[in-house]
Amino acid sequence: MAFDFYSDNTAGVHPKIMAAIAAANEGYATPYGADELSSRLNRVYSELFERETFVFPVSSGTAANGLALGSAMPPYGTVFCHEQAHIVVAEGGSVEFYSGGGRLVLLGGEGCKLAAPSIERALAGYGPGFVQQMHASALTLTQATERGTLYGLDEIKTLTDAARRGGLKVHMDGARFANALVALGVTPAEMTWKSGIDIVSFGTTKNGAMMAEAVLVFDKALAEVVRFKHKRAGFLHSKMRYFSAQLLAYIEDDLWLKNARKSNATARRLADAFTATPGVTLLHPVETNQIFVDLPPEVTKSIEAAGLKFRAWPDPKGRQHRLVASYVDSDDLVRRVENALGR
Repeated sequence: MAFDFYSDNTAGVHPKIMAAIAAANEGYATPYGADELSSRLNRVYSELFERETFVFPVSSGTAANGLALGSAMPPYGTVFCHEQAHIVVAEGGSVEFYSGGGRLVLLGGEGCKLAAPSIERALAGYGPGFVQQMHASALTLTQATERGTLYGLDEIKTLTDAARRGGLKVHMDGARFANALVALGVTPAEMTWKSGIDIVSFGTTKNGAMMAEAVLVFDKALAEVVRFKHKRAGFLHSKMRYFSAQLLAYIEDDLWLKNARKSNATARRLADAFTATPGVTLLHPVETNQIFVDLPPEVTKSIEAAGLKFRAWPDPKGRQHRLVASYVDSDDLVRRVENALGR
């Protein structure tokens, strides 16, 4: 079965990142993050984010989200999130696990986006120091969201301001951080700490790396908490240099931004083809590299006849599908979709 556009996780490792892994394999290196490559991470990422930044490599996005939020809340704490957030629907209770018993408070919102009024209403039910309730501890938002939509900088700032008034730390799930960044045309600093973000799950795997997500922390006191939990959770890998090599190569010469621009452009081209096809409906604005679309049965048959397969998305009528473009998608592959839709 072909899984073209099934997920950006299906794409291989970028050759430059694979070369960096191979280079890290030469000779000997001090273990447990004391190697030369790992020692550069904080400095290099601090330059990128224009502020002292503490980098903690992990092996998956689930681990990054769990570790980040588990460090930002106590076992008796709550994290406010969208009801369709990845930590809710696809991470097996990792936040509850890493926090030692914390709870998710689920909020609604169009396009998988949170709004400040819903956060303020939710916080109204949590009194300060009221020991018969769990402690309101953190807010998490996803950029880009689980439906490919984006928070503008003003929206992020409005959310973080509401969170700050409620005494919350703010986490950003950046599984597709690069795609959001290039779509908005802003800097990493502007999309994070300058907008009130305290801690970030920095995704790389969907955009060219092998398995090197990272937790980025902008607050030294919080970083000290993450440092101990990072080790306790088993992520202070003995051969950390292979993770660090990827994280360094990923941002070198703007590789991460080039990859994200390509996948976003591919998604935009596909969205245009869908829009031009009678009976097809885009379910959400295509702002990054994800497309959610309602396809009539005859269109689905035409696509399958061309040897393509889109991922079916939960829908009682069986018409909804998700496509995710990646940096490796060829022009020929995109033309195959366009031709199938044209028929």
